[in-house]
Amino acid sequence: MKTGAIAAAVTIAFAIFVYGASDWMKGMRSNTATCSISATAVQPAKIIPQIVAGSFEGGPTYITVIQIVNTSSAPQDVSAAFYKEDGTPLDNVPLTADKSSISNGVLPPVSIPKDGVLIITAGAPSIPGKLGWGRVTTCGTSSISTVLEMRDSTSKLLSLATVTASPANMSSFVIPRLRERSTGLDTAFAVVNTASSGSAILRAELIDATGSVIAAKDILMAAGSHQSLFVHKDLFPALKEGDARTYQHLKFSSTSPTFAATALAIEGTLLTSLPVEPN
Repeated sequence: MKTGAIAAAVTIAFAIFVYGASDWMKGMRSNTATCSISATAVQPAKIIPQIVAGSFEGGPTYITVIQIVNTSSAPQDVSAAFYKEDGTPLDNVPLTADKSSISNGVLPPVSIPKDGVLIITAGAPSIPGKLGWGRVTTCGTSSISTVLEMRDSTSKLLSLATVTASPANMSSFVIPRLRERSTGLDTAFAVVNTASSGSAILRAELIDATGSVIAAKDILMAAGSHQSLFVHKDLFPALKEGDARTYQHLKFSSTSPTFAATALAIEGTLLTSLPVEPN
């Protein structure tokens, strides 16, 4: 009887171990399973507000490089869509994900390993200059950055700027403005109305160091549309400015929480990214 009791106890202990091990293995498998883009836990889309590709009027060549880092604890799917300025598919710019071509501006879900990186490139030296924007969707956490490269006719790097991806749902934000007329230094920005339908008005106010509004303009943007503007050349061409360096800021506001934005300070071939702060 004593031997039987010991055997029974060993059997029960073994069963408990096997059951627990099974649950542990299930947990291990669930922690390493690929996060699917069709899952309910999809992260909010991140926007690449400015894609520049090719050469404008025989000038330097631009290439846009997007880096997506999988910062989640497991492999995950990533998808992306790229658009022209009017919101139609970006089908007139060479797009690649690693070494694979992207057709009609759409990258179907592709898996990135834990801590892995996916590189998307837009542009080629031989194409006319094009502008656009992109939307990246992930099912887990990620880090997304964009590098805008400017190269000469021999592919020598002239300048580059790195900008972070933008949230898709801003209704108000602030951009600092650097301006020096004598050297051509000015601030440029790109904005996208990320809505799938309906137009929206984005109000832009240029504010000086005293807090006074010195110029204002309403920008009407259709759903899915993109605009890239220099402050003086495109937004406020009638503005009278001196040659001395000035520090101002742009304040944007809308009743529609559907905007994404990025900004650069540009002087000749020199590019420097500027922060876009939700307000």
